[in-house]
Amino acid sequence: MSKLAWLGHKCLGVSLLAILTVQVAVAQDAEEEVVPGKWYNSLVARLAGSQVGFQNWAGGGINSLSASAGLDGKAQMTNASLKQTHEFRLGLGGISQNDEELRKAEDIIVASATFEYLGEGFFSEWHPTFSAALLTQFLDGYDYAADPKVRVSGLFAPGYVTESLGLTHQFAPYLSQRFGVAAKQTIVTAEELRPLYGNAADETVRFEAGLESRTDFEKEVAENVTYKSSLGIFAGFSDIGHPDVNWSNLITMKVNSWLNVNFEWVTLYDNDVLDKVQFREVLSVGALFNLR
Repeated sequence: MSKLAWLGHKCLGVSLLAILTVQVAVAQDAEEEVVPGKWYNSLVARLAGSQVGFQNWAGGGINSLSASAGLDGKAQMTNASLKQTHEFRLGLGGISQNDEELRKAEDIIVASATFEYLGEGFFSEWHPTFSAALLTQFLDGYDYAADPKVRVSGLFAPGYVTESLGLTHQFAPYLSQRFGVAAKQTIVTAEELRPLYGNAADETVRFEAGLESRTDFEKEVAENVTYKSSLGIFAGFSDIGHPDVNWSNLITMKVNSWLNVNFEWVTLYDNDVLDKVQFREVLSVGALFNLR
């Protein structure tokens, strides 16, 4: 079995296991009453930083300075026949070690909109859903292993836009599953970077159609500890045996009304970019401000 197939089977297995587990436990959780037609909005700002300095320190070490900031927003409304959810996440951070130039450590722009039709009969359980999402970054990224450094990414280089049409089932207030057909556009505005992301030299936008699965989980798993996870799998019809996988996880531990500890890890697989599984993790302590 290839590494890709193994990863796809593992992600699917985790998704199904989570669904089965929640089906057993769902009766134990009371669903919060939602007022029809009312918008539920949240806007949270994040600030985090660290500094390490040494002088005449016999044990050795590296001076470093890091800082990051982010903004997370969500708006949701449900009425008799439609549930709509709009979300965005912005994040930017950098790190400097010794006399090296500042390098980015976090850089993300994510936005999504989802519309679910709340019908009757079969459609009261499986909601027809349209969803659109955008993923890109703010700043240029570099490969510092090369000498001199080489630019490997930038704003909309790449950028990913996906649209999907399918069915969503809400197994619990904190767990939903969506299946459907989807379209994915890979945007690379910088011509010299297009081969890195599977685009032809003259191809600013590469279009793919295929099948999509998305599993979303968000729940307070312990007092003041929230776990949020999203597993997205996209299999293009032209290469259905090599699906793209994006699995993001975030554990937030609330120390007090403004201080949080966050642990985030993201697993990616996109055979058009790299034939290996990509992994990123961030552990941060910082201030959290509810702006709305």
